[in-house]
Amino acid sequence: TGDIVQRLCELEDRPLNFPANPELTYSRPTVKSLTFDGQTSWTVFKTQFDVVTSANGWNNRVKASQLVASLRGTAAEVLQGIPSDKLTDHTTIENALEARFGDSHLTQFYRTELKTRRQKPGESLQVLAADVERLMSLAYAECPLNV
Repeated sequence: TGDIVQRLCELEDRPLNFPANPELTYSRPTVKSLTFDGQTSWTVFKTQFDVVTSANGWNNRVKASQLVASLRGTAAEVLQGIPSDKLTDHTTIENALEARFGDSHLTQFYRTELKTRRQKPGESLQVLAADVERLMSLAYAECPLNV
């Protein structure tokens, strides 16, 4: 199925061959998709993928095919647990990846780290503040940054 999905993605990316008419020509630069192998942060990949989908103006079906095509290694193996009729459903694929690679299981760990974080001997306030800010964003990832 990987070859089929890859072929579909190539067809979606291929421009249609119409005679060039300056009045009808509109070219939107295509932002190429990324790859996810399960070894890097799912949250970071998902953020980048969301930006790419928005920039490219993809609908949910195209998002699903692009997401499937971007998976490698252990991340691609997640697809085996998804029924074939759901492989074109972006939300189903994203939820399966979130369950396997998401950071939600670390939330309690980060909250505990945040509660117990103290300034270390010789540590500057800037370093402490940066680490507290990092722990805040990890411990409360569901909250908007401007809260």
